[in-house]
Amino acid sequence: MKKIAIAALLSAFATAPAFAADGKNSVGVNFGTDLNGVFGIQGEFDISFMTNKQPISVQVFWKKASQTFYGVSADTTAVGVAGIYDFNALAKLDKKIHPYAGAGLKHETDTAVSPVSFGTFKSTSTDVYVTGGVRYFLTPQFDADLNYNNFGGLTIGVNFDF
Repeated sequence: MKKIAIAALLSAFATAPAFAADGKNSVGVNFGTDLNGVFGIQGEFDISFMTNKQPISVQVFWKKASQTFYGVSADTTAVGVAGIYDFNALAKLDKKIHPYAGAGLKHETDTAVSPVSFGTFKSTSTDVYVTGGVRYFLTPQFDADLNYNNFGGLTIGVNFDF
C-alpha cells in the first residue's frame, strides 16, 4: 500500500504540469506555525479545462519541519498532492479575494536521532491531507496565501502565478 501511495504522489508531481498547460499555474513558498515551524514549497496547476470549466486545480507540495527536544533532533518531511476548489465565483467576492478548500494525500517521513546510544528511528505514513484558506491577489502575478492545513497548521505564503 505504501509503495502504491508513493508511486501515485510521484506520478502527480511529474504529470500535473503537462496537464495544466492552458490554465493559470503557480509556484510558491509558505511557512506554517505547527511543529516549531514548517517550511514548504508548492506548485499548483489549473485543470479546469478537464472539469467542464469548474475552478479546480491540482496542488503538489513538499514540507519540512525540524524540532529538538531533550537532546533528540526530529525531522518530519511530507510530500503530497491535493485537489483544490476555488470558491471565488460562488462567493461573489472581489476578484482579488479567492477562498478555497482542498483534500488529497500526503506521505510523511519522520526521523529522530538521539545523541545517546538509542540511535536513529524512522517511520513513514500516508494519510489524508486537508486544507482551506484564502488567497489575496496583490498583482496579477503574485498572491498572498493564508490557510489552515493538517501539516503546518496556520500557514502563510506567497505564490508566483504564471
